[in-house]
Amino acid sequence: MKIIKKIFSQLILLIITLLILFALLLLPKDVKIERAEDGNYKSAEYIYSFNKHLEEMKGFIKYIATTPNLGMYSYDVTNAELIIQKMKKSLWVIIPALLIAFFGGIAKGIFDYWTKDKKRRLIGKGSTWLFLSVPDLFVIIIIQLSIMALHEWGLTPHISVYGYDSIDNYIICSLFLLIYPFFYVANITYISIKEEEGNDYIRTAKAKGLHSFKILYTHILKNSVPTILSQTNTVTLYVLSNLLIIEKLTDFRGAAFYFYQSIGKGNFYLPGQEAITYPVSSVGFIFCFTIIIFIANTTSNICKTMITPSRKDGFSL
Repeated sequence: MKIIKKIFSQLILLIITLLILFALLLLPKDVKIERAEDGNYKSAEYIYSFNKHLEEMKGFIKYIATTPNLGMYSYDVTNAELIIQKMKKSLWVIIPALLIAFFGGIAKGIFDYWTKDKKRRLIGKGSTWLFLSVPDLFVIIIIQLSIMALHEWGLTPHISVYGYDSIDNYIICSLFLLIYPFFYVANITYISIKEEEGNDYIRTAKAKGLHSFKILYTHILKNSVPTILSQTNTVTLYVLSNLLIIEKLTDFRGAAFYFYQSIGKGNFYLPGQEAITYPVSSVGFIFCFTIIIFIANTTSNICKTMITPSRKDGFSL
């Protein structure tokens, strides 16, 4: 029952967020331009009308409901075809990045904790600190230049770092997309595990002679998982917000690339059609991105409900 309430609240929040975003995209574009006596530009004033805004929203809803395939994006591609095609393309990058960021990040956080008092801490916690401190854009550019340089020197086979057709492009984009989330989850895992160190059940477990490896994986990590899963929204938002930068840098041309292009672009009309300008493809991409966030949060809530951590005040070994 609790999980149903959480999912329902997330759904309400999703609807409210979509309505706000749609309202912002459909703001009237009426501008009053004032010119000097010689005809040159003097000033401009944006004119907002609530009634005009309401009419825009009503017209958009009517357009969506009555136009097949959401209208034409270009001469031979409809908006619906574009959105579905590009979202499928980007999902092949987004899903691996999210999965590796979470599961790989948790494993990296465990390794950081396991090596915190050893010589290997430089490649453990040290590397996590380094990649969180250096802007990932800088890291991405360094990796791109390194790949090209290594190929130029004949040390590696050709790897395509620009484009959207080969498997190399998908792998490179996923790699770039997961860099910061991977180390972010690793840091959260390390902190949440470290916070469990001083609890009574840890001292009790050690007093009973349990191996530290078993204590870490069987008890500490179980209590830390809900804290880690609570970062799902942050990680998902970062991946989606960084998707445009990655697709622009690699010329991947997925959903974020075409979403950026669609902003400010009017509908494409064939001869004889009525010329009405609505940001159909922009709204469609926003809807898909919001659905991804909703699915990620719902999955996180379900997992947190299934994983019931032992209460610290009633822990038993």
